[in-house]
Amino acid sequence: MDALESRNEAYSLSVPSDGSAATLKANSTLGLFRGLTTFSQLWYEYDGAIYTPEAPIDISDWPVYPYRGFMLDTARNYYPVSDIKRTLDAMSWVKINTFHWHVVDSQSFPLEIPGFMEISQKGAYSPTYVYTTQDVQDIVSYAAARGIDVVVEIDTPGHTSVIAESHPEHVACPGATPWSSYANEPPAGQLRIAADATVKFATSLITAAANMFPSKFFSTGGDEINSNCYAEDPQTQQILKSTGQTLDQALSAFTQSTHGALASMGKTPIVWEEMVLQHSVTLSNNTIVMVWISSDNVAAVAKKGFRIIHSASDYFYLDCGMGGWVGSNPSGDSWCSPFKTWQKSYTFDPTASLTDAQKKLILGGQHLLWSEQSSPHNLDPATWPRAASSAELFWSGPGRNVSTALPRLHDLAFRMTNRGVAAIALQPMWCALRPGACDAGA
Repeated sequence: MDALESRNEAYSLSVPSDGSAATLKANSTLGLFRGLTTFSQLWYEYDGAIYTPEAPIDISDWPVYPYRGFMLDTARNYYPVSDIKRTLDAMSWVKINTFHWHVVDSQSFPLEIPGFMEISQKGAYSPTYVYTTQDVQDIVSYAAARGIDVVVEIDTPGHTSVIAESHPEHVACPGATPWSSYANEPPAGQLRIAADATVKFATSLITAAANMFPSKFFSTGGDEINSNCYAEDPQTQQILKSTGQTLDQALSAFTQSTHGALASMGKTPIVWEEMVLQHSVTLSNNTIVMVWISSDNVAAVAKKGFRIIHSASDYFYLDCGMGGWVGSNPSGDSWCSPFKTWQKSYTFDPTASLTDAQKKLILGGQHLLWSEQSSPHNLDPATWPRAASSAELFWSGPGRNVSTALPRLHDLAFRMTNRGVAAIALQPMWCALRPGACDAGA
């Protein structure tokens, strides 16, 4: 059993109505922490008095799914450590237990990795937009104190154009134009997966990055690989011709090298769904797959027997509906419009269309914030309290009532605001003060 499924977050809480002592029990410190989180949310202060309208209360509580996450992209735009810590605070208040850190991408490489310092030195937006090794230790420690595991992602072989700034020999089609022919977004460029030297380089890079994080999980990405980039790269084509390999065979060998290094460190690899559904790649049975393109693809991944983390854009992408970010396209819109409401994510069924055996493959899910149009200025309102809807979904399970969940989200948003997190309003305050009054048909 790996670390994910062995997390024990169960607790029992009893709060009497006569003012006598409350009782919290758990078989782990993590369970006690989750119970204290619930206990803190029962209380209000009014006119100098602290009270709870809930007592008496008896709770026996545990999560339905072991993975409840939030992903933040810090490569398209940079977020200071203080913003990440504030986000970790908010995550802990809703019992999210995994911070999926999409730390680097084609646009910038803000992560300082021992042995590869030149990549961040040349690939970060500026020397101040870098997460140092001390920053990483600080974030990991801060998260751990709040019951949160930090799972880092070094996306490969795509989304690696920025590595050409320091290691051009390892990147195919760097900066090729028009970028839309070579990448899903600019700048184009991806690792030369067929070159032995690049395979060794990437494996060493992944190993060094994995050594920075104590988590048993590490994401190597694998999404949006552009075949045209390789088709027009003379070096890649020469190697494929001389070795008699196909592109997918080269990708498989590349992945087996990086994943083999992770396995030797006792870590479990995580990949995006394309590595299972679009490429003939050999993956270990314990590989975890994040399904992002569409929730409709979950069944196909489950059919192949891989464990799954729900990350579907049609339910959990927080950046959808912000409009188009590509220049010179005034009528453009975000590719995953419309805006994904909290109600949309809350009503998601994690095991829809799955057999009983396949349902056991679902580890949980997460909200994700890609940062093409997000930055420290809108991090909080883009995320909260919407991301709390998936936190409750994957803790309590699906099929719960949206109308009864809404007052809890109002309450959470007010608490977050009072604690320095700029959560957005979900309704006019008139509605928040009158639960049910603004429901359809009320």
